[in-house]
Amino acid sequence: MKGDARYRPQDRIRTRSEYKVIYDKGQRIPSASFVLFVMRNAVGRPRLGITATRRIGGAVQRNRAKRLVREIFRRHKADIDSVDIVVNARAALPGAVYARLEAEFLSRLRQFRRKTP
Repeated sequence: MKGDARYRPQDRIRTRSEYKVIYDKGQRIPSASFVLFVMRNAVGRPRLGITATRRIGGAVQRNRAKRLVREIFRRHKADIDSVDIVVNARAALPGAVYARLEAEFLSRLRQFRRKTP
């Protein structure tokens, strides 16, 4: 793994106003397990925000959904451009196989991947 593969506070989208801007101005990319909202940022690194409502299930399912998404982001953040990503989890996410989720996430972000020389 290249670079810092941790999920740090500066890698997170935190405030409601940041989420609102990304929802309003970002590109919406739907998929079976989640909906991505992606918007370029000037921070110089990718940042992640996750929403998981009660429609997904109880706290255990919601936390599992968020853990899976955070892990995929953590492993691949070195390959992603400077964008803000908000992931709205869908009901299928907590029960999904990690490898399928990872492929789904990366394929939806293909246009925002860093070009390696």
